[in-house]
Amino acid sequence: MRIRSPQRGRSGRYDQRMAHSTRLTKSEVERRRAAAERMRGLFADVAPDRSLVDELIADRRAEAEAESRESAGLRRRSG
Repeated sequence: MRIRSPQRGRSGRYDQRMAHSTRLTKSEVERRRAAAERMRGLFADVAPDRSLVDELIADRRAEAEAESRESAGLRRRSG
């Protein structure tokens, strides 16, 4: 089976089939926004003086650094 990448037209937009498959209706957009607001409200008082996003970014960077060190160590052993 061959996987095809989305084709772009002259205007730089995705072709009609791709655009149709990713388009959300106004009610879906509103529903998702409302859900995001509810989630923000649920966690607003957990740690008001800390940024959970910043903590997640820092955790991911630390993990990426550990993965990089591990990968470099494997290359040295096998090379």
